[in-house]
Amino acid sequence: MNTEQLRQQARDIRKAAKELQRKMQEVTDPEEQKQLVRRMNELFAEASSLRNEAQHRYYLDESIERDFRCIETGLED
Repeated sequence: MNTEQLRQQARDIRKAAKELQRKMQEVTDPEEQKQLVRRMNELFAEASSLRNEAQHRYYLDESIERDFRCIETGLED
């Protein structure tokens, strides 16, 4: 999965968590609210993890690209 796909998946998961957040406002059963909160927190954590992974991959790709350019410049000299 590439960086943009990770970001998109994180956005989709976050959107699902926001939907649960809206649904929770309509639910009156305390046990069901607890389950919704638990699932919502799991989704937010998963989205955060995916965003962090995407950011890590982006910086890693940038680092590799910089290293490659440095090597390429060294070979041209």
